[in-house]
Order: sequence, then C-alpha cells, then structure tokens
Amino acid sequence: MAPRRRVRNKEDLDQSADYYIRKRNEFDESKLTQRVYGDASTSLQNVVKASLNKYQSAVRAEFSAPSLINLHRYCTIMNQASTDFLKTFSVRDLHNFFYYVIRESEGRLDSARSLQTYWNVLCIVREMDTGGLKVDPLTKAQMIGVRQRLVIEFNMRTEHKVKPIMRAEDLFEYLKTLWESTQMPFDMEVHRLGLALIVQLAGITGNRPDALLQLRYKHVAVYLLRDPDGGERPRLLVEWKFKHTKGYLGEKQANTFTVPDIPSEPCILLCAQTTFLALAFLDQAFAAPDLTSPEQLYSLNVLPGQNQQPLPWREEMEDVPLFRKSERTAHGIELSSDTLPYSTLRPRMRTLGEVTGIELPVGAYCFRRGNGEALDNSSFISDSQRNLILQHSSSQVFQHNYLSQHITADTQAAYRGLPPQVTVMRAATGMSRTIDKRRPRTLTSEQVQEAHRHPEVQNLFRIKDDLKTQIKSRGRTISSLQGTKIHDEYKKAQRAYLSEFEYRKKALLSEVKRRYRKEQPVTDIQRQIHGAQVQEEKDAGDERKHLLPERVRVIDALFTFATSSPEEERKRRVEAINALVALGHVQDGSRRPASRQKGLTLCPVPKLPEPLPIECKPTQCFLCLGNKKAPLQNREDEERPEEGLLLKKVSQEGIENVAEYYYHETVRDGGVVDDIRNNVRKGSRDEGGKNQF
Repeated sequence: MAPRRRVRNKEDLDQSADYYIRKRNEFDESKLTQRVYGDASTSLQNVVKASLNKYQSAVRAEFSAPSLINLHRYCTIMNQASTDFLKTFSVRDLHNFFYYVIRESEGRLDSARSLQTYWNVLCIVREMDTGGLKVDPLTKAQMIGVRQRLVIEFNMRTEHKVKPIMRAEDLFEYLKTLWESTQMPFDMEVHRLGLALIVQLAGITGNRPDALLQLRYKHVAVYLLRDPDGGERPRLLVEWKFKHTKGYLGEKQANTFTVPDIPSEPCILLCAQTTFLALAFLDQAFAAPDLTSPEQLYSLNVLPGQNQQPLPWREEMEDVPLFRKSERTAHGIELSSDTLPYSTLRPRMRTLGEVTGIELPVGAYCFRRGNGEALDNSSFISDSQRNLILQHSSSQVFQHNYLSQHITADTQAAYRGLPPQVTVMRAATGMSRTIDKRRPRTLTSEQVQEAHRHPEVQNLFRIKDDLKTQIKSRGRTISSLQGTKIHDEYKKAQRAYLSEFEYRKKALLSEVKRRYRKEQPVTDIQRQIHGAQVQEEKDAGDERKHLLPERVRVIDALFTFATSSPEEERKRRVEAINALVALGHVQDGSRRPASRQKGLTLCPVPKLPEPLPIECKPTQCFLCLGNKKAPLQNREDEERPEEGLLLKKVSQEGIENVAEYYYHETVRDGGVVDDIRNNVRKGSRDEGGKNQF
C-alpha cells in the first residue's frame, strides 16, 4: 500500500468560517438520491427525455412553431412543462404519452417488453429530475392496465425473447467457422484473433461484453507456477482481473479469474491461453527484452526456493487495451490506441453465427448464459460462488434472466425412473442442433431488385431523383449547394429513400428465411423418399483453396490431437502460438474468390397508364371508349369473360351510326335479366341465318 500523502504547508489551506459555510450552502442533497448509470442506460434515458419533450411540443399548440429568436425561451418552457408532467404523473397523461410514443414510432416500438422497458426508464427519469419522487403503488397498478390496453390496441408482440445458450460444443463449431470460412473477412487478421479470444473468455468467465472489451494488459498477469503434482516443467498460469463491471453504486469489487493450462490440452481451438499469448507476442508486450517467442517462454523454469516466476509487461504496455480498433493512416491500416467498441463487436458475433449456420442470433450474452448454466450444473461450484462470478445480488437474478425457457433436463427419465439421457438432451437443447449452412443469409441480386421495385421505394427514389435532376440542371454538383434549401431537401429525400429501401430488403429477407424454414424440410424429405441426391454442403477443402497460407497453417495447428508426451505437447502449443502470430501480421487476409457482382440497377420510372388503353380488354365494351369522363372500372364488365359475337362482327364490318352506350351494367326487368335473346327475341336463335348485316 502506498504511503498516505500529507499536506506540507497547512497554512495554505483556507480554514475560514466563510469557506465552510459556503461549502455547506453549495451541497446539493438531491444528488444523493441519483444513481450513477452506465453509458447505455444514460443513452436510453436521453431517448425517453427526448420523446417526452417532443410529446410536450405536440400537445402545446401555442408553442408549435416557435421563432428562432424565442428558441431558448421555447426550450426552457418545454423543459419546465416536462418537469410538471413528471411531478404530476397522472395516469391520463401517461396513457396519452405512451399512445403518442407508440404511434409516432411507426412500428419500431412493437413489443410489450419494450413498452415495459420504456415505462421503467421513464420512472428512473422522473426520480432523477424531480429529486427522488417515487411512483405511488396505485399509479403502478393502474399502469399495468394501461400497458395491457395499449398492447391490445396496437397489436404488439407479447412473446418473450428467446435466450439461446452457447455451450462448449457450440463454441467449437463457432470458432471452427471463424478460422475456416472465407465469408468472415477482416481488414486486419489480428481482429480475428481478438474475436476468438473474446468469445473464449466470455465462455470461461461469463463476463459482460463491456468488461471484456475494457481489458488492458495491466488487468492480466502471467506466471509460471511450480507443478504441485511434482512435474518437471512448470505450469503456465494466467490471471484475469475484470474491473469494468456493471453497477450503479460505483465500481464493484473486481473478480480475478485464475486460468491454468490444461495438461495434454484436448482442444487447442478452445484454449484462451494460446490465443492470448499470440496477441502478447504480437504486441511485444513482455518486459524481458529477449522474451520474444513461445520457444523461449516454454523453456523458462521456476527458480529454486520459489513457487512462481512472474512474467511482467513493459511499462508502456500496462494501459494498452487488448482489443483495439483499426484506423487508416498514411502507411495503411494500423491498430489504434482506442478500445474496440461494442458496436463493432456485436455485428461480427452475429454475422459469424449466421455463417456458422446457427438459426438463433448469437450475441455476447449467449456465452454468459452458457457459463451460468455450466456453473449451475457443476457440483464443485455453489450458488454463492455462481452469484459472485456472475456478479448477481441473489439467485433470483439468474433464475429470472438467465435460465432458458427451453427445459434442458430429461423430465421424461425423471418421471419414469430411468437414467437421464444427458448426451441426447445436451445435443437436443444446444445451438449446434440448428446448424444449416444452406440457410439464406443475404438477398440475391434479383431479390434486391425486387425489393427496390416496391412502390414505396420507387416513389421515394423518384422524389430524390427529381431533386437531383433540378440540381444538375443548374450546372451544379450536390455538394456545392451545401447549406441551401434544395440541398437539405435532397439529403432528406435520400435518407428517406435509403431507409425505406433497407426496410424492404430486411422484410424480404425475413420472408425468404420464413419460406426456407417452412419449405426446405419438405423438399429434403421428398428427395429422400424418392431417392434423389440431397444437395451436400460445400466441401471445406474448396474454401481452403482460397485461404492464405497463414490461415491454413493456423487451421493445421489448432485442429490437432492431444499427445501424451510433455515434449510433444510443448511443441504443439509452440506451433499453435507461432501460427497465430504469423497470421496476426497479415492485413486484409480474406482473399475471397473474385466475383463480379452487378451494381444495383435502379428501376426506370414506370409510365403512368394511359387514360384509355390502346388495346381493348376482352371484357371492355368498345362502344364505351369514347366516354373519357367515365372511370376505367365502369367501362369493364366483369360478368362477361369475352366479347360477344355481335360486337366482334360489328367491329370487323366497320358499321357506322351505332348509338353510343355508356351505361355498363346488367339491366334487370322485374328481377329478370333484360337481354336480347330472352326478352327481345323471345328465345329465337339466328345460328342458321346468313350475313345479318
């Protein structure tokens, strides 16, 4: 512990009575009731505040169009109105506010759980902005009914979100795809190593993504430990200290995870130590200047009389993040000193899950739930230890938020008194069960064009294109008119067009996936029944041809079997680390097969239909073509499938002076159809006659 610092010149301190009286008056008691929230929670609170201010603007007609001169006063009035709303908190106003929020969201707020979250955040905002006012029990009870009514009125989703669990065998398939697939490109291959280490640590420690991303070298300690079993070689030990954890009462006490190496490691692919040491050698992070390779590391030993040999970091590396984002420089793409953001990690994890063929979306909490399930099932870990590892205040948090609703226990065996089928149940309830690499992940070029042909997209594109044409007609570029009204209109139209286009593509992809889930099993069954050859998955060797030699070397090193010889095991680990280090130096190592993808061809603006079609439809009376005032639908007789013989003959013979007949509806006389054959000719036929005209 560092010695306490003492004030050298006590005379320099202000010890007057006025100083302490002023400090007392400046003390704000209201801040004692305000919790300290993380960035994500604060961002959500700001969204609710913005919606509340916008709602107040909408319901206050007298302030609907403030001038720029009174903008500051307008904002002040709105904030005051929001504060009054939060203090009053009447159920009538709350119902109207949430009705406004749902209606204005245009379908984005579509689930009952999201509405519940919005209500919880609004209660937090009220407590913070009103000095700690709590919601009374009556309002809470009434708001349950309000939310139920809104869910029914807007037909919101009520099903709970699926909570998939990523187990070790699922992680194997996940990492296997990461190293073998050509569909996961990275601008720097070191990011591939980083993603592998993140998911390995997420499974081992169960930490949240922010705690993983905030890891720095000073939070990791590497030791050589004397083998307690009397082995000749020391054991490699890595300790992980996670300081950036979730909490609103300041930082929680940091958990330290001790992760030893596994003798005769059965699967180096899942070994977090191997991946981390490769990153450390890439960064040249060890303080010993000559410790630059895994061969040197595994040749070290513990000195006599000691039980451990620390392997410290270079002082300048202490505060360097393990996972850093890349940036473009004059020398190309390089690693920056900034931490990799979660906004980058999240889509990578999800995309890798899709490439693996897993049906359910893969996120950071899949690994955390998998860790919680493993801890809960372990006979060596108590509930208290599980709560400490996951940093839960009680077991209720785990039971309510982490246990899967997909029951993983063999209840049939329990009821019938049979031995549980552990292996079958584990395979039946794992994420690997849903793997199907044929499942569509993206739209084809034809499907993209189909989404672009949607009327809403075409209408917005037409508006954008018209504005672009106006700008070009002035002989100017779009960027040169920045700050003008037409430029703002063009940018607004462009955003609306792109937003609608993206929405239609997502909607079409969702429909494609739905049809695949419904139709593909039937197709596979029919092929098997009729002996047809089922389409096989693409051979891994085909993709391997397009991989860089460094990737191939990594695959060969990670997918090796455990050995019984300590020396062979050491060589196995050294080769794996060296292969990862060699790959980490590569930039843009995807080397995917070249494919020419056609650019998006925008659909031509469709021509508006003519007032009258050039060719008469089979059910359209040709005598009505001259009536330009009559709507088109009134000129068509849907009761007659084709033109009558007489009308055809009149048209062919070119008869003139035919009376115009505009009324196009079946005439009835006394409830009976008034037609020529039955009413005028009284049933007589003219098939035998000659040219009637």
